[in-house]
Amino acid sequence: MVERVRSTQQGQRDFVANVSHEMKTPLTSIQGFAQAILDGTASDSQAQQHAASVIHEESGRLTRLVDDLLDLARLDAGQVTFAHAEVDLNALVARVIDRLSLRAGEKSIQLENGVRGLPAITGDGDRLAQVLTNLIDNAIKHTPVGGRVTIRGEGRGDQVRVHVEDSGPGIPPDELPRIFERFYQVDKARRGGEGRGSGLGLAISREIVQAHGGRLEAASAPGRGSRFTVTLPAGLPSDSTLSRRKP
Repeated sequence: MVERVRSTQQGQRDFVANVSHEMKTPLTSIQGFAQAILDGTASDSQAQQHAASVIHEESGRLTRLVDDLLDLARLDAGQVTFAHAEVDLNALVARVIDRLSLRAGEKSIQLENGVRGLPAITGDGDRLAQVLTNLIDNAIKHTPVGGRVTIRGEGRGDQVRVHVEDSGPGIPPDELPRIFERFYQVDKARRGGEGRGSGLGLAISREIVQAHGGRLEAASAPGRGSRFTVTLPAGLPSDSTLSRRKP
């Protein structure tokens, strides 16, 4: 019991430290460029436009971070109300791929939709779209120019699986067990760089999948890409599916 208490306390300290760290960088940028406008350092219109652009971008990062934190807090507290409706995963995957096709095209990445004939499930379509968007967007982000991202589906007995596979560099074996940790980021070089996420997307996605009575798992090998698998109960189960607490 003492060890569990200590572990919880350490986790809370780490969480606060991570939140502080993630907020410090954009706040520093906002403060610095705002000061440049106020004291006249950014004197010409081009410099002012650049400063305003940075402030807008960094404030957007803060907004997304706060939204993710609130979402995660509500999921932890069991305060999120999930819709309970029939979901066509085939159509859902197609819509997500269509929305991300432009982003993939910017890197000449081929998006392959291999999801066909999956049975209907019961769940929250918007939340499941959030999960798939996060997984496919991450795959695009970590796939080099000219690569490939493949989405496949399969039904096995009472389960349905959707796989998101990329042709990126893969995840080192010592990093793989930690990728679902909050604020954990495999690519340390991206910290503070353009396009860097908050490190909460995978944690939120796992919570959503678990709330549907499913699992979110990852497999990878350096140089051979990564595969994320969403496993969900097949068919149209009872209303208890989405009300059950996560394991």
